[in-house]
Amino acid sequence: MFCTSILLRLQVALGTLAVALAVAVPGFGQSSGNVSGRVTDGQGGGIEGAKVTAISQVPPRMVLDDETDENGRYFIMGLRANSYEITAEKEGMGSAAATFKIREGQDLSINLDIAAAVSAGMALMSEEDLEKIENRTQFESAFQLGSDAMQASNHEEAINQFNLAIGILDSCYNCYQNIGISHLGLGNNEEAEAAFKQVIALRPDYANAYINLSSIYNSQRRFDEAAEASTEALRLSGSGVDAVTDPVAVYNQGIIYWNAQKFIEAQMQFEQTIALDPAHAEAHYFLAMTNLNQGNMANALTALEAYVELAPDGQYADQARAMIPQLR
Repeated sequence: MFCTSILLRLQVALGTLAVALAVAVPGFGQSSGNVSGRVTDGQGGGIEGAKVTAISQVPPRMVLDDETDENGRYFIMGLRANSYEITAEKEGMGSAAATFKIREGQDLSINLDIAAAVSAGMALMSEEDLEKIENRTQFESAFQLGSDAMQASNHEEAINQFNLAIGILDSCYNCYQNIGISHLGLGNNEEAEAAFKQVIALRPDYANAYINLSSIYNSQRRFDEAAEASTEALRLSGSGVDAVTDPVAVYNQGIIYWNAQKFIEAQMQFEQTIALDPAHAEAHYFLAMTNLNQGNMANALTALEAYVELAPDGQYADQARAMIPQLR
């Protein structure tokens, strides 16, 4: 049983923690993952010297890259659990992209075919859209120059080039997506938000636009909007309530609810994370926090003990050990 003074100290400590986590982003485990594969030319041949870049879609933002060898192979290590967009680009040949989610310690293999991606990108356009391209060569040139500038972190030039492409084809949702990413690189959240909303207007089923909006809203403490955008991204990416779920995505949703102080909703997400991955230490910790905020001390104690057992040297281990004796 708590005495009044101990309970007061615990409440003060939790209040401080809530303030600190109000701008926090999803935490991750200690073990990183790797992604590898080949970049090919449409006929199975490896492309040497292609730049392959993986960009995390949920904060903390990570950008990791590699260059393909003579066989077109790449290897990117040190990926923390998150959703990523991976892009392969070779000057004069074009680019290919894919999205993936990775768990702690997971090794993934993703092959990227630049020629197939170019063909698929054109195939996604309707015949009506294709007919709008009065100067297809100019459109493709502007898009490629924009992609090159973005990879070189020359975001202002990238925005200019993608706007030129939009001037030729105003239904180019990929142009708006890249404009949004470039504005994020410049720290222009308002302009980035407008660009991602335009992506959704053109292609409502594009999950990455919702992921990027969720990231912006979370950083601006617009937690209700972040939760809505994240929920839609999960639904579109096949990780919704009625789909086979990914523990990282569910955990990230829980953090968004936690930041919004929606403790019941957060608790449900952390419980679901643990059901999918019982060894997800941080989910146990935040499950304890949501229970504490609702006065469920026994459940909080169980979750904290599980966290310490799973992550004795974890990010929150000291706080957890300090609270456990007070909850017993």
